[in-house]
Amino acid sequence: MSSAFVAPFLKGTALQKRKEVSKCVKASTSSPLTPLNPSETRIKKRDGSFPSRPGAKTYQVKIEDPRKGIVHTYTVPEDRYIWHSITDQGADLPASCRNGCCTTCAVKMSTGEVQQEEALGLLKDMRAKGYALLCVSYARSDIDCVLQGKDEVYVKQFGSSFESGGVEWGGFVPEDD
Repeated sequence: MSSAFVAPFLKGTALQKRKEVSKCVKASTSSPLTPLNPSETRIKKRDGSFPSRPGAKTYQVKIEDPRKGIVHTYTVPEDRYIWHSITDQGADLPASCRNGCCTTCAVKMSTGEVQQEEALGLLKDMRAKGYALLCVSYARSDIDCVLQGKDEVYVKQFGSSFESGGVEWGGFVPEDD
């Protein structure tokens, strides 16, 4: 980081951390998964593109696709997003954003558990009803699930409120406008 310009929002500890990260990046010739020294932690890339660590626990994931009439069964590691792991094995699963913001990769869980803290496109009550977004879900057990229609989960979450009319500050827009 050049000392000629320092962004006004980078002050004190934030600036020091930025300089330390910059030094680590410049000094590193290894992959992002390899720590520079044993005390450093593993860098987590959020898109799930890195391979699983050797020896990671694996689970069986069975996904029913009602539109195509097929059932996919794959083995996925516990430390990799389910969608990325399965598509690397050749499955053609739907996805749009791959960041947990849309509902294109949504499934309804029949059995099993996932960890999906980054599933921003899924309301808490939908998660409680057994829905999951595969692009940001880690398997925590063997799973049986059913792919949902392209907009099915989106409509279940938001359809009734968005289709009831426009909303502006202060309430609903009258139908005459």
